[in-house]
Amino acid sequence: MEALYTPIKHIHMSLIVFNVLFFIIRAAMMFAAKPIHQKKWAKITARVTDTLLLVSALMLCIIINQFPFVDAWITEKFISVIAYIILAYIALYRAETLKSKILTTVGALGWIAIIANLALFKQPFILG
Repeated sequence: MEALYTPIKHIHMSLIVFNVLFFIIRAAMMFAAKPIHQKKWAKITARVTDTLLLVSALMLCIIINQFPFVDAWITEKFISVIAYIILAYIALYRAETLKSKILTTVGALGWIAIIANLALFKQPFILG
């Protein structure tokens, strides 16, 4: 199983890059009044990417034998991912005013920065 760590980690990281870039593109198009995020193909692409991302994350947890609600940094990363998903969803689908769209988009990007910090340093700063 350890032999799968590197390829799964690379798949996971590639999915992260795609996911973040796709969110940024959808948000930019939303602000430009070209809401591709409302198109069926964009919704399906986002959900498929999210699912594959979560599956690869679960596989990595199993391989490294560290799990949410057991290991603090993964627990914090898990909670941060949920916060990102909620804010991205609100930004793209529920926010009605420009101010709320901007705040939730910036908030989602902030959570991405927190997730990246946790992934790189594996040091929780809220639960640590």
